[in-house]
Amino acid sequence: MPIFPVYALLFADAGLSLADISLLFVLWSVVGIVLEVPSGAWADTVSRRLLLALGSVTYAAGFACWVLVPTFAGFAAGFVLWGLSGALTSGTYLALAYDELAALGAPHRYARLIGLGRALAITAMMLASVAATPLLAVGGYDLVGWASVGVCGVQLLVVLSLPSAPKAVSADDVDELQDLEGTPGFVPPRPGVWHRWRHALRTGVTEAGTSALVRGAVLASGAILALQVLDEYFGLLFEQQGAALVLVPVLYALTSLGEIVGALVATRAGHWRPAYVGAAVSLAGALVAVAALTDDPYVAALTLTLGYGLVQLAVVVSEVRLQDSIEAGARATVISTSNVLSEVLQVLAFVGFALAPTGDVAAPVLVAGLVAVLLGPLVVRWLPPAPRPPEVAPSARG
Repeated sequence: MPIFPVYALLFADAGLSLADISLLFVLWSVVGIVLEVPSGAWADTVSRRLLLALGSVTYAAGFACWVLVPTFAGFAAGFVLWGLSGALTSGTYLALAYDELAALGAPHRYARLIGLGRALAITAMMLASVAATPLLAVGGYDLVGWASVGVCGVQLLVVLSLPSAPKAVSADDVDELQDLEGTPGFVPPRPGVWHRWRHALRTGVTEAGTSALVRGAVLASGAILALQVLDEYFGLLFEQQGAALVLVPVLYALTSLGEIVGALVATRAGHWRPAYVGAAVSLAGALVAVAALTDDPYVAALTLTLGYGLVQLAVVVSEVRLQDSIEAGARATVISTSNVLSEVLQVLAFVGFALAPTGDVAAPVLVAGLVAVLLGPLVVRWLPPAPRPPEVAPSARG
C-alpha cells in the first residue's frame, strides 16, 4: 500500500496532533482486540476464503474514507474498517496456509512457505513505498490513497483464486468421536453454524490458556509481533530528524529491505534455539534505541533496517512455533489469541506515544527499544523449542 509510509504525515497535515494520531491508532487496536478472537472462530467455522475476500473489501473502504473525508472522524472510520479487515484476515490467512499444507501432507514446509511469502509481501510494500514518492509529487495524498484502494482490488482477485483449505482436525478429536459412536445416549455434534462457532471459540481459547506449550508460544509470538507497532511512527521520526517529505517513503522502504532479509533468513532458522531468538529480539531493541538517539535520519533508517530485520526474523520463527504447538482443530482461534495480546501491547505503546512531551516521537521510540531489550530473556523462557524433524523411514535395502 503506497499510503503506508505517509499516512501519519497525512493526519498531521490535516491538523491532527501526535496525541490525536495515537488516539486513532488506539481505536484501530481496540477494534482488533474486540473482534480478533470471535473472527478467528468464524475462520474455523466457515469458508476462510470468504472471510479473506470480505477483509479485502473492508480494507479498501477504509482507505477510501481517508481520501473522501480527511478529518478526524473520517480517519477514525477508516481505522475501524481497517481493524475489522485485520480481524477477518490475520489468523485466517495463517491457518489457511498451514491447513492447506497439512492437507497435502507437508506441514513441515510451513516455515519456508510463510517466510518466502512474508519476504515477497514486504518486497511489494517496499516497492509501494518507493512509488509513493512520485505519486505524492503528481497527485498528493489523494492519488496515494486511491492507488492503495486499487491495490485492495488486486488483493481481492488474488484471494478469490486461493484454494478453500479444509479445517484441520486433531487425531484426538477423531478418535474421541469414533470411540463415542454407537455408545447408548451418544448424540453427534449439531451441525448448526452457531454451534460450530461456539465450539471453535471454546476449543481455541481453552487450548491457548491451558496448554503450557501453546500458552508460551502465544506469549512469545504476541509480544514479538507487537514490536512492529513502531513502524507506524517511522515517517514522523524521519521528518523530526530533518528528512524532506519526498524522502520519507524512500527511508521507510529501506527499513522494509531489512525485513525482507529477516524473513528470508527465518526460512532457515526454524531449528534455532529459543536463546538465539531471544538474543535477536534484544539486539533489535538496542538498534531501535540507537535510531531514537541520533539526529541523522539516514543513520536512523540504517539502524532501523538492521533492527527490523531481526524483528521480522523473530516474528516468523515465533509464528511457526505457535503453529507447530497447536493440537486442537481451532487453529485460527488460537492464532487470534496471540494477535489479541499483540493488540493490547500495541495500545499501551500508542498511549505512550500520545503522552510523549511536546510531540517528541524519538522519546517513546527509545523507550520501546529498551523494552524490546528486556523482552529478549522472556522470549527465551516462553518460546517452545523447535520440534524434532520427522523420522525418515529406512530404505527397503536396509
